Amino acid sequence: MNGVLSWLEATGPATFIRDGRWAYPLTESAHLIGLALMFGAIAVFDLRLLGFSRRVPVSGLAAQALPWARRGFVLVALSGALLFSANATQVFDNTAFQVKLLLIGAAGLNIFVFHTGVFRDVKDWDTADRAPAAARAAAALSLAIWPAVIVCGRLIAYA
Repeated sequence: MNGVLSWLEATGPATFIRDGRWAYPLTESAHLIGLALMFGAIAVFDLRLLGFSRRVPVSGLAAQALPWARRGFVLVALSGALLFSANATQVFDNTAFQVKLLLIGAAGLNIFVFHTGVFRDVKDWDTADRAPAAARAAAALSLAIWPAVIVCGRLIAYA
């Protein structure tokens, strides 16, 4: 694995991010902007599932907020990959990084289960004051996991 990580660190983009005067801080800034966009959109949607903004149909909010969450995720994934590549050999063994990856996987599984499960029947509860228990559980889990991902990302520098 160290060979792959060393190769990754030696690529042009990794070298540019690591050695460029402004490349690393600008990439990190893009990562934070993407996180704000992604988590902001996710949080608004999850809060609706938990009973806030009950006058807003869930499907309407999903159509507006979730595309922004996906765009934010793309920015986060691209910038995160660049940041990782710059110091892959160090970061790979970092406990905070490893926990972050596990949490991202858990968040992805939560999203998959939600969208292939209870959200398929959103027309049945779209304007209800109370979303089904499975939707509320997915929202609560999401609101716990994503901030933990953010915290782990911040802890990478200190772990």
